[in-house]
Amino acid sequence: MAQGKTILLVDDSDLIAGVLSEYFTAAGYTVLRAKNGIEGIEMTYRNIPDVIIMDVEMPVLQGYQASRILKSRRGVRDIPIIMHTSLSEDRDEFWARSSGADEFVTKNFDNLEPLMVRVTNLSDHPPFRTELISEDAAQVNRDFIMEILGTIIDRQLFQSTIMNELSGVGTCITSLRDTAENILGLLDRTCDHHVAVLLLYYHRKCLAFLLPSSQVYENEAEDFFNICLNDFYTTFSDTIPGSVEKSIFAIENREDYRKTRIDSRKINSYSQFELPGACDIIGTLHVGNFTNNYFSDLICDNIRIFAKGAGMLLENAMHLKYTSEMEIKIRNIFSKFVPAEIIDDMIGRTGTSSLLSGEKRSVAVLFSDIRSFTVISENNTPEDVVAFLNSFFEVMGNAIQKHGGTIDKFIGDAILAVFGAPTSYENNSERAVLAALEMFSSLSLLDTANLKLPPKGLDIGIGIHEGDVIVGNIGSKDKFDYTVIGDTVNLASRLEGLTKHYSSHIIVSQSIQDRLSGKILFRELDNVRVKGKEIPTTIYKLENIRKNSFPDDAVKLYNKALSMYKIQNWDTAIEYFTRVLATIPDDDVSQMYIDRCNNYKVSPPPKDWDGTRDLDFK
Repeated sequence: MAQGKTILLVDDSDLIAGVLSEYFTAAGYTVLRAKNGIEGIEMTYRNIPDVIIMDVEMPVLQGYQASRILKSRRGVRDIPIIMHTSLSEDRDEFWARSSGADEFVTKNFDNLEPLMVRVTNLSDHPPFRTELISEDAAQVNRDFIMEILGTIIDRQLFQSTIMNELSGVGTCITSLRDTAENILGLLDRTCDHHVAVLLLYYHRKCLAFLLPSSQVYENEAEDFFNICLNDFYTTFSDTIPGSVEKSIFAIENREDYRKTRIDSRKINSYSQFELPGACDIIGTLHVGNFTNNYFSDLICDNIRIFAKGAGMLLENAMHLKYTSEMEIKIRNIFSKFVPAEIIDDMIGRTGTSSLLSGEKRSVAVLFSDIRSFTVISENNTPEDVVAFLNSFFEVMGNAIQKHGGTIDKFIGDAILAVFGAPTSYENNSERAVLAALEMFSSLSLLDTANLKLPPKGLDIGIGIHEGDVIVGNIGSKDKFDYTVIGDTVNLASRLEGLTKHYSSHIIVSQSIQDRLSGKILFRELDNVRVKGKEIPTTIYKLENIRKNSFPDDAVKLYNKALSMYKIQNWDTAIEYFTRVLATIPDDDVSQMYIDRCNNYKVSPPPKDWDGTRDLDFK
C-alpha cells in the first residue's frame, strides 16, 4: 500500500520528526522533512508528496498559515494535509480546520496507529495535476510565499468587512424586498456594476429584484434581466413558468429611465454567482458592466464572498416571508369557522403548549345534523346539493364562530363543533347553547328556492354536552387532525340523534342544564340510557328557540305531569299532560307521555323501574 508513496513531514521538533520518520519508513513510505512552514511549501512544490503531516506551531511561518497558502493554490490544493500538534487540542483543531486541513491528529506516541490509518486513507487519491504544480514551482520562494500570505490576510480582512457590512442588513430581514434592496445597494463594495439582478427560488416561483445604475435605461435593463432569467431557469428547471414576481429599485425619481440610448455603450461583461443558503442554493446573483472582460478572478472571488453572506441573509428573509404568508393563509382559512382570538392562540403557541401535544380538557361539544338530508340529496342535482351545503356550512360556521366555537369537522351534512379548545372560556356551555340558538334562527338566511325540500322544509337537530375530552392531533405521522375524542363527543352525537325521537330541535345533557339553569329555559324530557352507555342520562329540551314558545303556566303544568309520571301515577300525569296540550296543542312531548302512560296502565313497568328508558338506536 505504501510502496512509492511519499510523506512530507513539516515539524521543527527533531524528536518528533525522528520518531515519525522511523515509523513511516518502516511501513514502506518515503519520508521527507521540512523544519518550518516556508520550507514545507517550497518542498511541496519541488517533491509533490502524497501526504503532508504539518505541525500547527512552528517558527518563521505557522503550520496553519502554510496550510492556508497551499490550499489556496492550484494543483497543490489537492495534496492532503494532516495537522499534527501537541498543544491545546481545541484551539489547534480550530486553526487546523479553518486552514483547510483534511485531518487533525494530536501528537501522542499512542496515536501513531490512528495517524497511520489517516495517512493510508489519504494517500490513496487520484493523480495530482503535476504539470500545474511544476509550472508554478519556479516562482515559489520566501518572498513569493510571504506575498501570498499577505494576499490571504487581505482577503480575510475583506471578507470580514463585507460580512460586517451585510450584518447591518439583518435589521430589515422581516421584509424580503427591503433585504434585497439593501444587499444590492452594498454590491458596490465588491465591484463596479452597471446593472445587478437578484433571482430567488421561492417555492417553485422566481422572486426577482433588479437594480439598474443611473447609466442604464429600461430597454437594456429588461434585456439584461431576460438573459439572467434564462440562466436562472437553467439552474432551477422546475420553476413554474410565468411565476416571476419582479421589483425594480432606484427608478422612482428617474425621468430618463424610459429614454432610448443614442450612444454605442452596452453591457459587455456579465457574470452569474450562486447564492448559497444553509443547505441548498437559494438563488442567483447576476452582475453586468459596460467594460469588456471586467470580471477578473479577483473581482469574481470578491463577489462570491459577498454572495455567500448575502445568501444566508436572503434565506432568513425568505423563511420569514413564508411564515408570514402561512399565517395569513391560516387566518383566511380558519376565519370562517374559528374566532380571531383562537387563531392568535394557535399561531402563538410554542414548546410544551404546542398544539402537537394532546391534553385532557373540559369542553362543550355541539353536534348538528340536517333533518331528512337523504331526501334533499336524492331529489336535487349534485351541483345544487354541494352549493347548498357550502352555503349552509358557511352560515352555521359564522354562528359557531361568533360565540367562540371551533368547527372540529364536517361529517357529510353534520357539524361537530367544540367550545373550549384550543382556547377555553369560563362559559363554554353558554356559548355552545347561544350558538345553537343562532344556528337555528339562521336557517331563514339560507336561499333554498331552487331546492326540493322535505315536506316539513329545512330543519336541523342539535345535541350539546359538556365534559372531559382528549384534545390534540390525532392520526398517523402522514395524516392527522386536530380534534377531540372521548365519551363526551359520543354523547353529544347521541343527543342529536334523539332530537327526532323527542320532536325537539335542540337537546342538551344534565351537565349543560346544571350550568345554565335560571339563564336559559330548559324542559326536562326524559331519563334515558342511550346505546353504548350503562349510566342513564337526564336530557333536556331547549325551549328558548321561539319567544313565548313554552309559557310559564305550561311549564308548571308540565313539571307536575312529569313528577306524577315518575311515581307511576298514570291518570294524574295524563290529566296534567292533557292540560299542557290545551295550552300548546302541538306539543309532541306531552302527547308522547300521554301515550306512554296509557301503555303503562295496560303493561306496567318492572317493580324496580326508576323512570329510565333504554334506547337501542343512535
